[in-house]
Amino acid sequence: AGELKAVAGIGAEKLGYFPPCHLREQDIGRPWAELLAAVPGVRMEGIGRPDDCCGLGGIMGFKTNFHHASLAMGRGLMARTEAVGPDRVVTECLGCRVQFEQMQERPVSHPVELLAQAYRDAEAAEAASR
Repeated sequence: AGELKAVAGIGAEKLGYFPPCHLREQDIGRPWAELLAAVPGVRMEGIGRPDDCCGLGGIMGFKTNFHHASLAMGRGLMARTEAVGPDRVVTECLGCRVQFEQMQERPVSHPVELLAQAYRDAEAAEAASR
């Protein structure tokens, strides 16, 4: 109890991690990035600058009057994401996920999704070897 089982890895994808604004403002570090980095085989690189925002701004980006401003705010981050060139973007902010999904072509995942898949893959491999 209290410890994660070791898993073989989360595939060969290069992950681009974006820490959302609200997490950075809490000044608690990057717990999800640290957890994912502890998984064997994970290749992860931070994307964005310390002052980057995806631009969605809570519900602002969903409002008709602010949608274009929201996209404009996110363009710099999307360009920096392109420069890193990850196979997949990882963020724990579901608002950021929406913005990444509408502004670029890469798949976007929450860290829990990646860990869950790694455990499913490990269990399937273990069952197949019996």
